[in-house]
Amino acid sequence: MRVSREQVAANREAIVVSAGRQFRKRGFDDVTIADVMKTAGLTHGGFYGYFDSKEALAAAVCERGVTDSVAAVHAAARQPQGEGEGPGPTSEPLLRQFVEDYVSARHRDGPEEGCSVAALAHDAGRSSAEIQRILASGIRGMAESLSRLRELDAPDREQGADPDFATLCTMVGALALSRAVAEADPGLSDTILESARAHIATLA
Repeated sequence: MRVSREQVAANREAIVVSAGRQFRKRGFDDVTIADVMKTAGLTHGGFYGYFDSKEALAAAVCERGVTDSVAAVHAAARQPQGEGEGPGPTSEPLLRQFVEDYVSARHRDGPEEGCSVAALAHDAGRSSAEIQRILASGIRGMAESLSRLRELDAPDREQGADPDFATLCTMVGALALSRAVAEADPGLSDTILESARAHIATLA
């Protein structure tokens, strides 16, 4: 039976979403095509009708993931300063709000729902130049957006500052280290996150 273009697009989207969640949680190597297709609700044999290889799927997942990660920082920059979940506005800086959410136990414990730059950086380092190129674009985009948050928090600050790689590295590194010891030493894992948040708060 012929599948409509709409259904083909829907199936491809289901594969990318399924793979993205599993890659972020388990890494490229530990996830098989069969795992991805089963979770997507499709047959294993149908995979190659959508992607030429697992590497091609990984590239598509990275492309989607880094786009979403950069968009999350952009969204923080568009949020009115001090707008939070409480009954009224606060004066909490935009960057601090974003860091508190990103460098958190919730994000540490849910990589499948989180930032692809943090979750896939290790895998990208062992992957093709194409996947590394995609991740590089996400790294630059996030660092530029973090710099924009600092500018919004301090209007007197020089505009057009360099991308804030220092803050990004602290955030991503803290997540990676806290995840690495979360089961064996939960206290250390929490301390890593707390220390990173405190350090970022001291940066000018």
